[in-house]
Amino acid sequence: MKKTNAARRRGLPVFRTGVTAVALLAGVLTAGLLADSPADEPAQDVSVTVDDQAPSVVSKLEIGVTHTHAMWENGHPDAAARVKKGLEEARIRYQNQHIMGWGANNPEPSDGVYSWSSLDRRLDLIRSMANAVPLITFCTAPGWMKASGKDWNMEERVVDEHVQDFADLCRAVALRYPDVGYFQIWNEFKGYWTKGGRDVERFTVMYDAVYDAVKGARPEAKIGGPYLPMGGRSVSADDRQAIDYWRQHCRGADFFTFDGWLEGWPPGGKTEDWMMGRTRFFGDLVKEFQTTTERPVWISEFYGGRSNNPQFTAANHASCYYHALQSGARLALLWDGVGLGELFTRTGTAEGGQPTPHYFVVQAFNRHFGPGTQLYQTRSSSDDIEALASRAKIMLINKRPSTVKVRLAGKELPLEGYEVRILDTP
Repeated sequence: MKKTNAARRRGLPVFRTGVTAVALLAGVLTAGLLADSPADEPAQDVSVTVDDQAPSVVSKLEIGVTHTHAMWENGHPDAAARVKKGLEEARIRYQNQHIMGWGANNPEPSDGVYSWSSLDRRLDLIRSMANAVPLITFCTAPGWMKASGKDWNMEERVVDEHVQDFADLCRAVALRYPDVGYFQIWNEFKGYWTKGGRDVERFTVMYDAVYDAVKGARPEAKIGGPYLPMGGRSVSADDRQAIDYWRQHCRGADFFTFDGWLEGWPPGGKTEDWMMGRTRFFGDLVKEFQTTTERPVWISEFYGGRSNNPQFTAANHASCYYHALQSGARLALLWDGVGLGELFTRTGTAEGGQPTPHYFVVQAFNRHFGPGTQLYQTRSSSDDIEALASRAKIMLINKRPSTVKVRLAGKELPLEGYEVRILDTP
């Protein structure tokens, strides 16, 4: 699919799919990439080799979304329909909703009195999309379970005397939505802090109460945590201590969860070059957490690099996904796919809900490099050009802002600045 220059100016994808421009000779594909260079420097040859006789990893990665208070579905009907169709076509199956806040009202305004309407609407929205897999995050708690008594003090924990009440609420949620098979417990240790750092002991008591209540009612349910907030840092000694305590004392976990910002928190102020140099961030964290916990790893909130250039945002996320996939990540959830996730434009007008370049990157990963896809070894002489290869498709990621000339089997293929290209392999 070729996009015109006019389409590029509208922010549409620079993907060119359906290109059969490679030839496999003796099981090995060699592509020469020639990058634009300053006039006073010789042209640099960048070579990429794909060896279809050398399997590397089998992909586990899927990319999903968390729905939030942005409420894109309440925008113009045409735009909302466009987003729904886009989510289906990109095979964005895993869709998450919190039980309270971020688009859902208080499900238990007083002890034993339930109000399910807003959560029902969100789950119905997810179910309305073909092949969707609904997820639920057990957070936050009603105000009467918090010290302040206020519903929307989102950074408060559950007070000790109401931990079992919260666990009972989570059990009621799991029973009301039997088609939901995956649950995350809490969000970023909200409220579970002391002057010395995370209150991991009190958090684990709450985690275990919820785990026991839900597993007791739904033994087949898959439950994970602790939703560790990493900001933009590497794993510290304090992080390892918290994880070790949680692992040793929690009742169980079917997967491990964390979130992170490539730019760090708060984001902003980083150059495109700096962000492109850091796309291994998520992959490095996934490697360590897999080794430490021996569980599948979910990235509960995935924030790659972004700028005012949507092509940069798409290419940066593509590289981040590439490294997360290579490290064995199971799931990456984008927070608010119509907002921070930047998959679609806003839905306030009939023309809204248009896919962005980042959307087409996610579509490519989910369609062509999703779970079960055997990948093959690739080599590049430049860290600025990354390649992902399966039997059916090759993805090339240009991390440079300038055009490179890709030579495949003696033929020239220009790869524009920050372009992500999908090629058919014969």
